[in-house]
Amino acid sequence: MSSMQRKLTIAAGQFAPGRGNIEENIRHHALLITSAASAGVNLIFFPELSLTGYEPEMAERLDLADESCLQPLQALADKYDMTIVAGAPLQVKGDKPAIGACIISSKQPVTFYRKMYLHPGESDYFLAGETECVFTARTFNVGVAICADAGQPLHAEQTVHRGAEIYLNSVLSAGGYEKDTGLLKSYAERYRMPVLMANYCGRSGAWKPVGKSAAWNGKGELIAQAPEDRAALVIMKLQDDKCSGQVICLSEQES
Repeated sequence: MSSMQRKLTIAAGQFAPGRGNIEENIRHHALLITSAASAGVNLIFFPELSLTGYEPEMAERLDLADESCLQPLQALADKYDMTIVAGAPLQVKGDKPAIGACIISSKQPVTFYRKMYLHPGESDYFLAGETECVFTARTFNVGVAICADAGQPLHAEQTVHRGAEIYLNSVLSAGGYEKDTGLLKSYAERYRMPVLMANYCGRSGAWKPVGKSAAWNGKGELIAQAPEDRAALVIMKLQDDKCSGQVICLSEQES
């Protein structure tokens, strides 16, 4: 009698954010989530600070003091039996906010991860987190990284030591794209685990991200990559030892 199959379909959601506009950005999230649900996605994640855009100077007034603004995403997670990982500044009592990932699962309490490794200058606006994050989606253990986290090999190593079988990196990647993706490819090869990156495809803060959200299989092979300038889903399908990728671009009207 064969053992139960392990299946998981993951999407990296790519879009152009509205500057500090949580309502507009939730609309972008909802469009991508709905499209992902039609493709059978169980887990979707978004770029760094996806609910606000990457706007460090605005972070303190936009930080999440409570979970009320996440309710539309919680409703979608419940509707589609999906886990959604969205980015936002997180309020830290008596201090600067943290760059956070909000992990929203169907009919479960929201959990949070705080970016551990900050880019130069980010410490002026943000507080660093202290602990890696691994959560379970279906039967897979999933590790979370936010942008510069993945620039530190120790972060990937420690996340794997915590049990991660998949590594998700929510980024804003512009001029350093080749370096960023080179590291992600190396982690996929070294730890024999699938790796995905979610990037923006439109200006955010002082940066112009290059899109090209991507996925690598456990051999370090690039299996899917979004275009530079379109809202899109990069989808990875895992079934036992098999791993495949595809890209779905949203129409101009949708995005």
